[in-house]
Amino acid sequence: MWRTFQKNIIVGFITLLPAIVTIYVIQLLFSIIDRFLGQFLSDILKAVRIITIDKDTIYFLGVYTPFSERIVGIGFVLTILIIAVIGSLRRKEKKQYMFDRVDHFFRKIPLANYIYSSVEQMINAFTQERSSFKKVVMIEYPRKGVYTLGFLTGESKGEVHRRTNKKCINIFLPTTPNPTSGWLALVPEEDVTILDMSVEQGLKFIISGGVVVPPDRASLLLDDKQLEEQLFGNELVVKVNSRKEE
Repeated sequence: MWRTFQKNIIVGFITLLPAIVTIYVIQLLFSIIDRFLGQFLSDILKAVRIITIDKDTIYFLGVYTPFSERIVGIGFVLTILIIAVIGSLRRKEKKQYMFDRVDHFFRKIPLANYIYSSVEQMINAFTQERSSFKKVVMIEYPRKGVYTLGFLTGESKGEVHRRTNKKCINIFLPTTPNPTSGWLALVPEEDVTILDMSVEQGLKFIISGGVVVPPDRASLLLDDKQLEEQLFGNELVVKVNSRKEE
């Protein structure tokens, strides 16, 4: 009984761990952002007399608030508004020179340039470059019996087709954990296995180093079919037999 209880504790903890980590990260980000910008903004509001402090209590335009040091949450709200304004400028392609200067600045810092470029490449993998990947495929590489995941980008034509006299497919083989770097392989069509997973699932699989394994669609469909047969199979057989007797 004690072992069963221990197993239940472990399984329950593993089940709740993603939610716990997510809540912790959100709370940590909120605390850091709000503590920095919230205090800064509260000082500005004090200077312009929008808020006043009396006996360790903040009054906003003369209205009582339950805060003593700063207005909690105002820094986080300001951050969201700033991000929204930057996103609007980026989408409308305005003030492009400002974004270019920021990009140039981070690329000049010795340690930050590696982090900055890596994050940028990972974001591009999920946004821009995903459209060029048509299917997730699997080929035997670098030797027989060892399989590598790749992305189908097109069909080899022209001189490649003429010299090989085979229908070859262009396969991009990405590296882990950075899928934006890799190499191109021209593989005969009969040696390529097209997978059912989506391009986004394939990217997550590669970036995580195989930790995030996409679900098998075929097995899920098979399980649903078996469940449907178990629930309705006998009833359908009875109905068919009764119709035949009539």
